[in-house]
Amino acid sequence: MKSFDLPADEAAILNAVIADMSPVEAKPAPRASSRSAVEWGLPGICQRARVGTVFGDLPVEALRIRDELRTSNGTIARVQKIDTIHLDEEFLSLHPSALPVRIAANAFGAGKPAQEMLVSPQQEVSSEAHIAGRFVKAEQLQARVGALRASVHGATYYRFHCGEPVIIRVEGVWVRMSPW
Repeated sequence: MKSFDLPADEAAILNAVIADMSPVEAKPAPRASSRSAVEWGLPGICQRARVGTVFGDLPVEALRIRDELRTSNGTIARVQKIDTIHLDEEFLSLHPSALPVRIAANAFGAGKPAQEMLVSPQQEVSSEAHIAGRFVKAEQLQARVGALRASVHGATYYRFHCGEPVIIRVEGVWVRMSPW
């Protein structure tokens, strides 16, 4: 092996790099995450749930800014902001409070919801069959037949607001959407 004369500071750096590359003892397996689970606090609607617009029911992922939504009081509200939050399998395993709530089709009566829907446990939903009445967070529906935590490998929550709190239909069920 050829030898070179190097200034002392460069030789020290080179020796440090070589030492890092030298074989070392096997490192112990990484410990379980010491991060504590956080409580999920954001509302949202999962993909494929259909939102009542002036054009008819559209999948939430198809909503765009300025789309017009029908509200519970008969007025039209315009979408001003849309936020998409994707939670992967690792995040959901560390923070199970973020797992979506699966609401079975017809859980609140015929066509309420029209098809199975997934929502954030913090999404406010009216379980009243025909009116936008008493709202509860979806996590509180788990005690009811037809609503339970979904076992999923990932979840994408769609949040949107119309500049003021509004009550809109998603799959035929009234939900409350508020600015953030």
